[in-house]
Amino acid sequence: MHSRNRYIQTPDFGQLAEAYPALKKFLKGATVDFKDPDAQRCITEALLQRDFNLKIQIPDDRLCPPVPNRLNYLLWIQDILRACPNTNEEVVGIDIGTGASVIYPLLGCRLEGSEIWRFIGTEIDELSYTSAKQNVESNNLAERITIVKIRAEADEPILAPLFTSSTSQRFAFTMCNPPFYASHEEMLHSAEAKELAPNAVCTGAPTELLTPGGEIAFITKMIHESTDQATRERCLWYTSMLGKLSSLGPIVDKLKEYGIDNYALTQFIQGQTKRWGVAWSFTDLRLPDAIARIQNPSITQYLPPRNTIRQSVPTPTTLDTVAHIVSSIGGSVSTARRVEYMIVEARGDTWSRAARRRQGKTEAVDSSQGVKMTCTIVVLETEKEKQVVFQWTKGRDRTLFESFSSHVCRKLMNAK
Repeated sequence: MHSRNRYIQTPDFGQLAEAYPALKKFLKGATVDFKDPDAQRCITEALLQRDFNLKIQIPDDRLCPPVPNRLNYLLWIQDILRACPNTNEEVVGIDIGTGASVIYPLLGCRLEGSEIWRFIGTEIDELSYTSAKQNVESNNLAERITIVKIRAEADEPILAPLFTSSTSQRFAFTMCNPPFYASHEEMLHSAEAKELAPNAVCTGAPTELLTPGGEIAFITKMIHESTDQATRERCLWYTSMLGKLSSLGPIVDKLKEYGIDNYALTQFIQGQTKRWGVAWSFTDLRLPDAIARIQNPSITQYLPPRNTIRQSVPTPTTLDTVAHIVSSIGGSVSTARRVEYMIVEARGDTWSRAARRRQGKTEAVDSSQGVKMTCTIVVLETEKEKQVVFQWTKGRDRTLFESFSSHVCRKLMNAK
């Protein structure tokens, strides 16, 4: 579970019932029967009202979202945006298939630090659309959350707001909790294989649970739509939740097929339930490994390349030592010093042997050309060692970042 998720500790249902008396009739000692859909719905309503001052109503035959799980996803998106600050005055996100509860936009507007967030929520189901609008209005958030009805047609874009809104509109992220399954048979098989939460009941309309080709086909269509020349630069980060671990491989393969190397994977854990998250971007903004790479050996082959490089260095090494080495490169490299770290910008490779040989025959890198690589450098000290940490933050040339960090590391290791 995300470190900022307030539900890292399981809620005390007795205390929750005191704050939300309607829950009392569902209490069984210190817990609640999660296989009772009415109890599950009441818990969601209670948590939202007590912890976020949100009042919602969920139709009996629509999905009842678990608050901790949904909060995990939003906090990950918040991490992504904090690592890659949006240059706009406000953050606008698109929630694909927002559902009757419209939980992502509602929670998103209540997150600490999300005061400038706004949402567009799309929905194809008439009842869910009506319920979502009512939940937005009852919480006085109509100025920040817009619910849009989308046609339930195969040719309708999943990322419809990117194709229909003003071309000047820019979005910080998209998010989606797609239907996981291709058929009722697959859903039953997944329940038997314990891919569904073992202690929960699954309610929901067919449009919320099933889609042709399952979640792989759904997310693949999103990836394809995101590559459209008219839309790819209009959104910083495209994201989606995945319900099955087996979907990760095909989705990563599809990203690579489209030439997308700037992507991130994470894992959402709530009790015994695991879900996964994928994000991709066409920008040159790079995420720290702590956000983009799951610490999970079973999916190592799917993880994106590292944007964070750590190197053990001799004990006397300080940030001043690093700054001296970087400044000696000169030419295409410029730096900005902060108290605990430094920022490096490079307009080209002037440090490698091959670059020095080229400089002997031709002119040096043009100092007026644009920055091709930006990274930060920090020196960390633990009880056992010192480390220099290079964090790639911007650029499209991975080789340039890796070559630069390797050059500085060699100089540090050879320093006396």
